[in-house]
Amino acid sequence: MLFPKERMGHTSTYQGNKSEEGWLILSIGNMELEGVNKVFIDLRDVEEVKERAAKESEALGKAKRLLGGE
Repeated sequence: MLFPKERMGHTSTYQGNKSEEGWLILSIGNMELEGVNKVFIDLRDVEEVKERAAKESEALGKAKRLLGGE
């Protein structure tokens, strides 16, 4: 799902914690998620997820080459 940019925000402080990278805020107020209207994501976690996905993709590519695929 492409999340609309106008519903995204950013903060460098959340629950008393400060972060240079900050948190991404996704405003989801009108979605059916019992009492949830925002999602905070630590951007340091986003970088870790990106790095892990890149490693998994690289490993998949190597396996395909070894098996005679692409």
